[in-house]
Amino acid sequence: MSDLVRRAHTALFEHTSDGVLVLDLEYRLVEANSAAQRLLGESGDALRGRPISELLPQWTPPEPLSPEDPPRDGEWVWHGTVKSPRQAHVLRVRCVPLPEGRVLLLRDLTAHAEVEAMLRQQKEYYESLVLNSPVAMVTINLRFNVVSWNPAAERLFGYTAREALGRNILRLVASEGPIRDEAESTSREALERGRIQLLTRRLRKDGTPIDVELLALPVMVEGEQVGFIAIYHDLTELRRLHEQELAHLHTIQSERERADQLLLNILPKPVADRLKHGQRIIVENFPDVTVLFADLVDFTRFAAQHSPPDVLQVLNMVFSIFDQLTDEFGVEKVKTIGDAYMAVGGLSLPRDDHAEAMARLALAMRAELLKLGDQLQIPLHLRIGLHSGPVTAGVISGKKFAYDLWGDTVNTASRMESHGVVDGIHLSETVYERLRGRYRLQDQGIVPIKGKGPMRTWLLLGAP
Repeated sequence: MSDLVRRAHTALFEHTSDGVLVLDLEYRLVEANSAAQRLLGESGDALRGRPISELLPQWTPPEPLSPEDPPRDGEWVWHGTVKSPRQAHVLRVRCVPLPEGRVLLLRDLTAHAEVEAMLRQQKEYYESLVLNSPVAMVTINLRFNVVSWNPAAERLFGYTAREALGRNILRLVASEGPIRDEAESTSREALERGRIQLLTRRLRKDGTPIDVELLALPVMVEGEQVGFIAIYHDLTELRRLHEQELAHLHTIQSERERADQLLLNILPKPVADRLKHGQRIIVENFPDVTVLFADLVDFTRFAAQHSPPDVLQVLNMVFSIFDQLTDEFGVEKVKTIGDAYMAVGGLSLPRDDHAEAMARLALAMRAELLKLGDQLQIPLHLRIGLHSGPVTAGVISGKKFAYDLWGDTVNTASRMESHGVVDGIHLSETVYERLRGRYRLQDQGIVPIKGKGPMRTWLLLGAP
C-alpha cells in the first residue's frame, strides 16, 4: 500500500463521523477512532483491550462470520456505558469481517429515530384530524375503491365504514342516471389531471340527492400516485356558514386563476389572450405542416373486457408517453379522440423539417407502445397515418372551446391511418417525397382511399 493510500486510510479512520471500533478475533478492542471515543465517552487508551460485551452490552456478535462473508447490519437501542452519557441512543452497527479480527461501524441514528417518532406523531395527528373532521373525507385507490371512510362521511352519505370499505365509490354515492354519468366523467378527469374541484351532486344511501363541493387530491407514495383523498362539503351547510362561504369564494377565485394557467398550457399564448378578451372565433391558415393520426388497434375489445378505471389508466399511460414524445421532437399534440391521438409538426413551432420530425415521432410512438404492451402484458398496437400540406387551425367556442385543425390535409392524414396496417406507419406520396433517401420506405402501390380515390402510398419502415 502506498504512503498516499495509507495516509488516506488514516485520515478517513480519524475524521469520519461514524464511530469505528477495531476488534481482534476475541472481540477485544484494539483501536477506536475519535468519533467512537466521543460516543463511548472514554479515551482510546481507556478503551483498548476491553471486550466489546462490556462496551456494547446489548449487542450480540453475528456468528459465524468469516472474512468472505458480507458485512452484517443491526439496529438497537443502546443506553451507554458507565462513563458515557446515560440517555438512550439508537445505534446501527455494521460488523465487517477481517482475517485478523472485526471492524465495527457505529452510526448514531438517534436524530433519525426522533424524526420517525415525530412523523408517527404527525400521522396520529392527521388521523385524529380526519376522524374528528366535520367534513366528509374518503380515501380511494386508483380503482376508486374506498380505503378509508371517516365519521363525517357516515353522517353525510348514510353508510357506515363497514358498509363502505372496499366498495367502489361510484356505486356508493353515484349509482344511477345523470349523476352516475357525471361521476364517471369526473373520475376520468381525476385520473388524467390528478386533482379536481367542482360543484356536483351525489346520492345518500336512501337515494336522496345532495349538492356537494368535491375536492379530489392525489395521494402519493415515494413519488408515485396510489389513489385520491376525496373531500365532500355539504353545500347547504356551507351556505349557512358565512366563513365557509367566503372560503368557497376564495377557492373559486383560485380555480379561475388555475383555469387561466390551464388555458396557456393547451393553447398558444396569443390565442389564449384573444379568448380571454372575449373573441370567440379564432382562425389562422398555415401553408405547410405535417399531420399525424395514431389509433390503438382493437382497443374497443380491450375496453369491453376491463373496468373503466383500468381502461382509463392504460389510455393515460399511453397518451402520457405520446405527450412526452411530442415535446421531445418539437412538435405539438392537437387532441385525443377516444383511443386515437392527433399531432402536428410545423404549426406554432415553424420548421422546414416537420415531415422528418413527425416521421421520427411516429417511429418512437410505435416502439414505445410495443414496449409498454410488453411491460403490461397486454396487446397494444398502433396504426399511424401521415400527410403534409396546408391546414386551417383555430378555436371555435360556445360553452366549451377546442383548438383544432381543418382541411384536406387533416382528412388525408386520417385516411392514411384508417387504411393502414397494424403496427404500420402509412404515408402519403407528399410525405414520401420529403423522406425518401433518408428512411427505409416500402411502396404499397395504388391503394383505394375512401373519399380520396386511388392513391399511391408507402410504409415507413425505419431509419436507413
